[in-house]
Amino acid sequence: MEAIPVQTPTPKGAVFEQEATVSDWDEDYYPPLAIALYDRSIPWMLEAMGAKPGDLVLDAGCGPGVHSIRAASYGCKVDAIDLSETMLGHARARAEAAGVADKITFNQANLVEYSPEQPYQFVFNWGVIIHVPQIDEAIENLANAVAPGGSLALQLVMEGSADFMLERLVRKLLGKPLKERQKTNLGTGNWYTMNDERLWVLRFNLADLDARMASYGFTRVARRACEATEHQRRLTGWTRNILLRLNDVVSRFNILPGLASTQILIYRKAQD
Repeated sequence: MEAIPVQTPTPKGAVFEQEATVSDWDEDYYPPLAIALYDRSIPWMLEAMGAKPGDLVLDAGCGPGVHSIRAASYGCKVDAIDLSETMLGHARARAEAAGVADKITFNQANLVEYSPEQPYQFVFNWGVIIHVPQIDEAIENLANAVAPGGSLALQLVMEGSADFMLERLVRKLLGKPLKERQKTNLGTGNWYTMNDERLWVLRFNLADLDARMASYGFTRVARRACEATEHQRRLTGWTRNILLRLNDVVSRFNILPGLASTQILIYRKAQD
């Protein structure tokens, strides 16, 4: 199927400048039952990248800073960038409260236009490029930000996940397809509404992503399940808690990573 160009219908970053988005994502992704998953996943990611305490890493899309703080707590020095001043304000405040503000430098930057003065040995992007409609530019800039021999970690939602395939089947049976579903060169995306703004979510096709990364000189060297599903965001009470505990178990034991909704992928860049 021929890819359909993705158009941006709203000013860049509008949804990410809202305080309500910060609150919603805290509630959706960082309830108490999910904290252990992230506390475990970030050190695994850094170790798989080859980063050690004292190394400098780039958090390329830090949002409210929760994973920059985890990387700093691991012992790394962190350069953190984000498009949103609202997110950066929360990130700075949270880093200060966590006692690691001296280990993190926060700056505003747009991944679609980003070009660091010097490439980094270690770069990670946690759940951010899934929201960038101009994915070709963002991926290329991330690849260019990595030094030869360096590592890039991506945490992404995946097209081949069990929950996405089940959702598509249920929607088909009910006659309720996603209204703004679009096929791209790297996966399947859809526009959603969040806090009266538009939010793009791209589910990546692993084979297409691997091929794109190979074109930039990268080889995938590790893969780990992060969350079995993200549908807990739509639930409350005991049903939500069950899915949060399922996510924790799947992450802890790396169960069927190819079927996980969110996955951590580690790519290594070839030496010159």
